[in-house]
Amino acid sequence: MLRNDNETSDANVNDAEIARSRRRRQGILASYAYTFAQVVVNLVYVPLLLSTIGKTEYGLYQTVGAIMSYIVSVNGILSAGVSRYYSMYKAEGDERMMESTLALAKRIYWGISAVAVLVILLLIPLMREAYSETYTASQLDECSWMLVVLSVNMVVTFNNSVNIAAINANERFVFLKGTQLATLVLQPILIIAVGRIFPNAVTITLVVLSMNVLCSLLQRVYAQGFLGTRYTFHGWDRSLLRGLLGFSATVVLVTVADQLFWNSGKLLIGYFAGADLVAVFGVGAQVYNAYMSAGLAISGVFFQRVSELVHRRHDMAAVSGLFARVGRVSFAVLFLVLGGFLVLGRDFIDLWAGPGFEDAYWVALAVMIPLTVDLIQNLGLTILQVLDKYSFRGFIYLALSLVNLIVSALMIPRWGVIGAAVSSGACMFVGNGIVMNWYYSAKAGIDVKLFWDSVLRCAIPLICVVLFAVASRALLPVESLSWTGLIAFGVIYLAVYVAVYWGIASSEWERAEIRSALSRR
Repeated sequence: MLRNDNETSDANVNDAEIARSRRRRQGILASYAYTFAQVVVNLVYVPLLLSTIGKTEYGLYQTVGAIMSYIVSVNGILSAGVSRYYSMYKAEGDERMMESTLALAKRIYWGISAVAVLVILLLIPLMREAYSETYTASQLDECSWMLVVLSVNMVVTFNNSVNIAAINANERFVFLKGTQLATLVLQPILIIAVGRIFPNAVTITLVVLSMNVLCSLLQRVYAQGFLGTRYTFHGWDRSLLRGLLGFSATVVLVTVADQLFWNSGKLLIGYFAGADLVAVFGVGAQVYNAYMSAGLAISGVFFQRVSELVHRRHDMAAVSGLFARVGRVSFAVLFLVLGGFLVLGRDFIDLWAGPGFEDAYWVALAVMIPLTVDLIQNLGLTILQVLDKYSFRGFIYLALSLVNLIVSALMIPRWGVIGAAVSSGACMFVGNGIVMNWYYSAKAGIDVKLFWDSVLRCAIPLICVVLFAVASRALLPVESLSWTGLIAFGVIYLAVYVAVYWGIASSEWERAEIRSALSRR
């Protein structure tokens, strides 16, 4: 029997939705594969890097990385707007406006790049003056050269953002994560190899630049050659320009606040105590940054989906349901990591980084615990971007970042790196745990009660597993585990955690999704 036009149209829509659902599932798996690889690479890379260039050089790299993060954050100012408008026009099927969005963004990026390079050139003498008492002349010279190299890397990153926006909007997550995974694996191998010949921090920045250029070229070829993305400039559309810059103006508050929040600790520690303690804080930061990557792995996959629910279907109940489901899955994964680090983190830091880095455990833990709330609700930030209600987060986080800066400056001289971490953790609890939850419920129309009811049903049995593991580790008659003991204990913890999650904590929807993902080759 022949199908009529309506039946054919409905079948095509269903087939398209099935394909997109499959791509999202693949994107989640690819994101977690990338995050898992990131953790494994860091496990091997950081101790090798410390043994190759030394604690002081590592501290220098962390210092310059903190400075550059403020500049690179400008990338987020516009990229959020590009993603929002490109995804919106794609949902509406408006190819002309899709092209205009990317073309206009490229022109704006070139202007931003020029301004950012000028800012870096002005920063170099300011940095040399500020750190003249805690850093030697040769260390300041290295920092200056690293800033120059990383400024070039920044320009490459800026101008590749339009390609990444196009790949994300087309939901080609496997390719995007694949190129990032290749860079993740190859970059540290090259750094260690070249670092053994030229053991200094400048070597790291040169390799980072080279790998970023290669990855950006691959993504550009894919976006233009395989996806057929076009950057045709159809003239200065004032409405689009106002929209891009207006939306981006709200994002700038968030990016400035985030960078101030996450990097002020390193800069203050370098100012008060020198490069060695920056290295200790940096090791703790490596741990909580890996944890953060695990939390961000899922939410980015759903930007296009949220855009459709809001702009096409106007269905906030569906958005709240998605928010709760993603939060449950995120919590299950994140609490596995957090609980494992709580139990075995001190043994791990001792084996991984070596003597002199004991405080890195407390740095990581002080940040990871309150950060968990933000990470399991990270899809909420995507929802706010789609709803164009993102500015509130910027104002709140900017205020908390300034408070964190002041409190950290008071605490670091007395309590060192732990003081900086505790200050950050307390501010995160206020911002993420209290203020943002009120805003999601009162102003964004998200059912926060549904979210926490759903997460807590998953959390209670998993918390019991972690408490049992903490007690078991405390009863072991050894102060410090070997690698063999740590892995054995970790495998047992993982097995019990997964069994309890599957048998008690998981929902039928989650079990069905896992079965579906495992059944696909």
